[in-house]
Amino acid sequence: MVEKIRKLKYEYSSKKMIGRLPLVSISIGVGAKTAKGVVAIGNVSKGVISIGLIAMGGFSLGLISLGLFVIGLIGLGAVVSAGFSLGIIAIGGIAAGIFSLGGIALGVASVGGVAVGGQVAFGGFAIAPVAMGLVTKAEVSLSVADIGTLMQSGADAFNSIINEALPGIWEPFRSWVTMLL
Repeated sequence: MVEKIRKLKYEYSSKKMIGRLPLVSISIGVGAKTAKGVVAIGNVSKGVISIGLIAMGGFSLGLISLGLFVIGLIGLGAVVSAGFSLGIIAIGGIAAGIFSLGGIALGVASVGGVAVGGQVAFGGFAIAPVAMGLVTKAEVSLSVADIGTLMQSGADAFNSIINEALPGIWEPFRSWVTMLL
């Protein structure tokens, strides 16, 4: 039985090459090596498009993913969507980044259930110099008691507060938070 388990693996490398990398590399199963290719699929994969348990590359999809565009359980990259995400734009259950969106969002501009922002935050519990939410801790805040109030005038009011409190704020930070309202 142990011998059958050890044989559970599949490896493939295409003959087409781009530079030194095969176009497609697949290495999955028990004891499989790292898949390295333009398109890499494996337990551990490295490629422009990478899919695996541990994936690294331009576009990565995996349990633990690293890259420019990342989807996974745990992700690190430029644009990340993961259960736990860390990146420039981070979206996830726990998201940390410059622009963050999540259940718990930490960043310069944050939106989430619990949002902690370096400049602006919107959420159920929002902490930032300028914050909007049900419960806020801020130098300047707008407390929203119900969703109706938010939908009618919340975005405009919050935008005005941001402009007054942080006149030199970088436009993408303000836009990120008010866009999501």
